[in-house]
Amino acid sequence: MKYHWMGILIIILVIIAITLIYSTTDFLWKETGVKYHSEDLHNYRFHFVMITQSTDEEYWDQAHAGALKVANAEKVALEYFGPQFLDLKELERILEMAVLSNVDGIILSVPSDSAINALIQEATQKKIPVVALSNNIDDSNQVSMVGVNTYDLGFKTGHALTEAVSGNVKVAVLVDFNFSAANHQRYLQGINDALRKHPGLQLKLTLTSEGGSISAEEQTQSILTNFPEIQAIICSTASDTLGVSKVVVDLNRVTHVTIIGSGFTAEIANYIKRGVIWGVLTDDPVKLGSQGIWALIKAKKKEIKPENCHIPLFLITRNNINSYLNILLRK
Repeated sequence: MKYHWMGILIIILVIIAITLIYSTTDFLWKETGVKYHSEDLHNYRFHFVMITQSTDEEYWDQAHAGALKVANAEKVALEYFGPQFLDLKELERILEMAVLSNVDGIILSVPSDSAINALIQEATQKKIPVVALSNNIDDSNQVSMVGVNTYDLGFKTGHALTEAVSGNVKVAVLVDFNFSAANHQRYLQGINDALRKHPGLQLKLTLTSEGGSISAEEQTQSILTNFPEIQAIICSTASDTLGVSKVVVDLNRVTHVTIIGSGFTAEIANYIKRGVIWGVLTDDPVKLGSQGIWALIKAKKKEIKPENCHIPLFLITRNNINSYLNILLRK
């Protein structure tokens, strides 16, 4: 009788273990409210998870659309998680579940953080390919990078400033708080190199963005109050560009402050048309998403080792904005 009950207990424990494994593996798939291809993952070659911080929601919606288009064509089941607010613990939780679920690949744009970096390392140790759609992670032999070259972004931003202004101009720069230390340095080096032959253009103030347009508004208020001599502001994200623009308009400083921004949304396009923003540097988010999925597929098929893929940048001003409305905003 004793062995009989032990046998039953072992069977129950095995059933519980199988249930836990199944629920963990399927956790992400069932939890998300996003649309996906099928509940039966066996109908697809791979199951990928895309995780982004939706501080620039319009941009990441387009990036997801680009990724989903490739996923549909290549029989890839793609889940997308983009928390509405920046919450490191939530991003960490989602990434942890993706790793525990042994998904076939992870594509992500998340802040540089020790816990998140440790999870990325754990994923690569488990042979789960990871593609970073950002400049948050310092160079790694284990993670593929798809995105803009930060030095190139800085240099082209600085060059745009030389076209927008002349003479003696003091400049403030808001650097994306998500940039890794190395990419933060590359971005500023690019700007400085572009301004080298223009000694009148001086980087008077360099600040790390706090993230989000509201924070950018507060930082701009502080800049223009404490440094009234600032005549140009450079931004490295769309949310910062919008925050700076709103304050410059509210303070009636449009004709006194030149804005060179980053990113391209319908609201930014409107500011460019009105002359509030002189110009922005941007990439194509749809291309970013599609290239990210292709990088994961190639890594999964063992065709490539982790590598960097830089996508093109565009300078958009009032002179060429109409053509880019159709290309980038799909209007």
